[in-house]
Amino acid sequence: MNPAHSNHKPSTCRLLLPALLLLAGNLPAAESTSPPPAEIEHPVKESDLTKVILTAEAVNRLGIVTTTVEKRRLTQTRLFGGEITLLALNASANSNSQSVYTILPSLAPAELVRLAQSQIDADGQVDQAKVQVQATQQVLNRAEQMRRDKVGTERSVDDAKAQVGMAEAALKTAYARRNLLGPALLDVNNRSTFWVRVPVYVDDLSGLNTTAQARVGGLKNSPENVSRPAVPVAAPPSANPTAATVDLFYAVKNSDAAFRPGQRVGVLIPLRSEDENLVIPWSAIVHDVSGGSWIYQVLETNRYMRRRVQVLRVVDDQAAVTGDIVAGIKVVTTGVAELFGTEFGVGK
Repeated sequence: MNPAHSNHKPSTCRLLLPALLLLAGNLPAAESTSPPPAEIEHPVKESDLTKVILTAEAVNRLGIVTTTVEKRRLTQTRLFGGEITLLALNASANSNSQSVYTILPSLAPAELVRLAQSQIDADGQVDQAKVQVQATQQVLNRAEQMRRDKVGTERSVDDAKAQVGMAEAALKTAYARRNLLGPALLDVNNRSTFWVRVPVYVDDLSGLNTTAQARVGGLKNSPENVSRPAVPVAAPPSANPTAATVDLFYAVKNSDAAFRPGQRVGVLIPLRSEDENLVIPWSAIVHDVSGGSWIYQVLETNRYMRRRVQVLRVVDDQAAVTGDIVAGIKVVTTGVAELFGTEFGVGK
């Protein structure tokens, strides 16, 4: 083997290795000089938002009122669709009869006319049965008096008693038929209380607090939706096997004639589960043009900072929220819109 050739290869490797290392070292330097794909100038965190500082005179002029954020239970509710219905709870004059519950469905005008005529006929039958009871009772009284005077027979008394029993049975039947026809349609406008029928899917029933008071209002769940209380009432079991629903019933006052029979309404029914949340008055929340929800935290006297919150739900005038806030801080409840306008230069 030639010694010259054996000495030449190691020297070549020693020359190439530094060159490769130098080339590899220059690669990161070349990449670091390329511009980033995005650049943000003057980034601002929401925690560093503009603070609003007012004078004592401005606070008085804006009517600023504050409250403390609490962490407590706020009843959760769920919105269901309901229907205003009429309920017949008519007890007959006969103490042995029972009240009959009849819920009138939505009927066409022609059907309502026929139903009203049937109610009038049934009322007439009740009156006739009452007269018959009175007449047979008078016959019985006369037969008993004649027996006491020794001019009548025992058989005539028994016959009179049988006639009284038949008349009372007819009166009871007349009352039952009338009660099945529901409340008088001619008196609907004078009803101060209606019932609300709420179909509920059977699998949702176990999660509802059906013994608690509900709220009846519009068909959308929003703070602007004016609602009124509705009390759960006992009613005969009612269900729809085709829709897999069962019916809940609530009584709602209608002294102002706001509801009509057959009207569709929204019913807020409380849920059984009640979790603790941060709760503030709904008036403490202001919305921007993009729909974002904000509150103004009181940093110190006459110093306020806007913070973003997310509204979980609203019950009456209270809102359950989450966000970069904690229980115990003070927030503005009155004058929030004025602070918002002052921050963005549209207030005074």
